[in-house]
Amino acid sequence: MSLPPHRLIQSCKTRWNSVCDMFERLVEQRWAVSAVLSDRSVTKLADARTLELRDDYWQLMEDMAPVLGTLMSAESEVSISNTYPITFSLINTHLSASDEDSPKVADFKEKVRDSLGERMKIQSDDLNTSTPMIATMLDPRHKHLGFLPPATRKSAHSTLLQMATAERDSITAGAATAGDDGNTVHTAGPRRHGAKPTSAMSLLLGETYSDARKGDVESEVDMYLKDPPAPLESSPTCWWKVNERRFPTLATLAKRYLCTPGTSVPSERVFSVAGLTVNRLRTRLTPEHVNMLIFLNKNI
Repeated sequence: MSLPPHRLIQSCKTRWNSVCDMFERLVEQRWAVSAVLSDRSVTKLADARTLELRDDYWQLMEDMAPVLGTLMSAESEVSISNTYPITFSLINTHLSASDEDSPKVADFKEKVRDSLGERMKIQSDDLNTSTPMIATMLDPRHKHLGFLPPATRKSAHSTLLQMATAERDSITAGAATAGDDGNTVHTAGPRRHGAKPTSAMSLLLGETYSDARKGDVESEVDMYLKDPPAPLESSPTCWWKVNERRFPTLATLAKRYLCTPGTSVPSERVFSVAGLTVNRLRTRLTPEHVNMLIFLNKNI
């Protein structure tokens, strides 16, 4: 069938990302799996009836695999800022009660809603200051926080303003310190020869009048929040690369928070590989080397 000679992947209940890997591999090998299950010289009829999947199951895996792989496991794209938009969308939309739900389905939805809300601490007083929520506000796709009640949304935006103000003060203090050290010195000095003459309005209002609004953190945050949200398909990092000069203080915060991974999968994978490497090298290394690798694997 000209398919890659890959083995199927078994999911592990303690690692949800393995479900994504399992789905992707099954979709890739769908026709090979179907051929094996329909071959009576290989698979007994009773086993085939148990193992065969309906077409709608195959379609479900095909639809879910890219969602699982892209939204939360992305390592090269921003993922932390998707945490709460997805959480609230699940709770308020996909898991909301419906008149068409059977008693078992309704009970299942309620239990999942309660468990998800408790795990994600959506009722916590510290919600607005959590790293995922700050990252969400710094993501131009989600900055409007449409999934939150108006009062909570206003409080979250106030938190963003406080953080931006503190960041600007820190930058200003750092620049002043650099100037005191003699590294950075700004002087008013005479106007350069050939420079454009100062207008009467500039003389009345001051040369820095137009720069006052640019340096106002409150205006920067307000302008950022009033800007139309970026399309959901766009990249927040690309958006900030284009708009960094418009919102310099917020861009600094965005660099700090949006780089946070929304999942522990990459780090877990590194240590899993490290553990596997230790096992493979046991027969080749001295006991001292093995003990050092085990120590590093457990403690770093």
